[in-house]
Amino acid sequence: MKNTLIALLLLLAPLACHGQVNVNIYPERPKLVLLIMVDNLNTQQIEIVRNQCGPKGFNRIFANGARLTDAFYDAGGNFVGKNLATLFTGAPAATHGIVGSQWIDSFTGRKIDAIYGEVPGSGRFDTLAMPHNGALLCGTVANEIRKVYNDKAKVFSVGFDPQMLIWASGTKAGEPFLWLDRRNGKVRAANVSDSATLGWVDDFNDKKIPDVYKAKTWAPRKDITDYHQTRFFPDERQSPFFYPLGGVNSKGERYAAVCGSPYGNDLIRDLAASALVFEAMGKDDIPDIMTVQFNATPASGVKRQPLDPETEDLLLGLDDNIASLLQVVDQTVGIDNTLVIFTAARGAFDVAATDSPQWSERGRVSLQKASALLNLYLMALYGQARWVKNYAPGCIYLDREIAEKKGVNYDTLMARSCQFLTQVKGIGDAFPAQHLRDIVSASPVVEAMRNNYHPKRSGDILVHLEPGWAEELDNGQCLTQLWSGEFVPLVFYGWRIPRTVVYEPHNMADVAPTLCSFIGVARPDACSGQPIRLRVGE
Repeated sequence: MKNTLIALLLLLAPLACHGQVNVNIYPERPKLVLLIMVDNLNTQQIEIVRNQCGPKGFNRIFANGARLTDAFYDAGGNFVGKNLATLFTGAPAATHGIVGSQWIDSFTGRKIDAIYGEVPGSGRFDTLAMPHNGALLCGTVANEIRKVYNDKAKVFSVGFDPQMLIWASGTKAGEPFLWLDRRNGKVRAANVSDSATLGWVDDFNDKKIPDVYKAKTWAPRKDITDYHQTRFFPDERQSPFFYPLGGVNSKGERYAAVCGSPYGNDLIRDLAASALVFEAMGKDDIPDIMTVQFNATPASGVKRQPLDPETEDLLLGLDDNIASLLQVVDQTVGIDNTLVIFTAARGAFDVAATDSPQWSERGRVSLQKASALLNLYLMALYGQARWVKNYAPGCIYLDREIAEKKGVNYDTLMARSCQFLTQVKGIGDAFPAQHLRDIVSASPVVEAMRNNYHPKRSGDILVHLEPGWAEELDNGQCLTQLWSGEFVPLVFYGWRIPRTVVYEPHNMADVAPTLCSFIGVARPDACSGQPIRLRVGE
């Protein structure tokens, strides 16, 4: 018996050793965090496209990572910076203060822009003004990394739009970010002082790749009859598209058509790959973060929902971009050393640019017009004055000083204003902002409004539209206002992430504390999100 046992152990020993060789030994924390952020992408669109994609892009992430089916940003407010500030701080707008693209400062009465500061009298900023996130009232994940690793950790962002990239930067000493200027086709840099970084960026610009793309025509990558819209909504589209990319849009942007085509995402992929290599990201045991912004909004064509051929073509090209970017990660850092986070900056779409009967809004509400009507109503009640001081998406500002001078009870003024606004077609409800915290309600709408209200920046009256209605903005956009949450795709992949599906709803404020727990730093100072429970591997 003893001899038999010894023989069995000797037989199993090589097998045990062989098993140990094949076990992945992951680092204690990821060396690189690659956050892939797509603008204007909802879960429905990505699920439609995935069926047509190969195994190396979207499907590599979705099939092998931890996929959250119900990740959402709080509804309310149409500024993408509000969502992204929440993503990187782990806090709602009620805490981080980015309640919109612009707001009225309650102390000075001046209009403030979220990324450029005080709005000049002309309402226009210097075209070369450098964006910054000084209006952000709390720290980000980048700040927490700096507290531990100082400048040894690299935090870098690349994409199309500074108003989307800036929130990944720390609030004290901003982290570098690069974006493609739609006017001149050059890559611009913010918070970059290292000559080595500027050197490879200059080399990238010297190649003038946008000019090469500008001479091209964007055409379908497959037969038009194979696109989702043609298959399921044949009455809406039957002909292919051909868009020359050399035109200039109404804003004088010579490269806008390139940015809104698959070639634009090609450029960002190349820029991100260059940054990974030349900035030597993920090359040591100190965690680095790279945020890459891709585009899912075509600059040409008639938009249709849920998926027009142009958007579908963009996403199919993006699948190739992600596949090649992951290949660069494989070769330079290794996917076992890299935590990939795939998500979207927003899931809402501009219904003013959407021509589809199934997806058209029930109606549109202009707060500019509603504010004018409210002012006429208040003048009829209390006399000639500018009772409505200003408005912003989702809110209206009243003039408290005028009420005090005329002896009008402010609470009564607010109550009558809210009552009047609820009579406007399309407005579901209007709340006195100062009483919002005292409202006892389990409604997700009320909770979303609480999360978006900041007492020093938000309006005196918060407005919520009825389901299916859209808010008409001053810039011509007409954005749907979702009822309680703006749902977006969210997947964690790589490093020690298990292959699983999480069906429980998660606010996007939960991403920051989850990331902090993975890389071993404290949560941002105002973080209220909770880490997502994922059983990471050994």
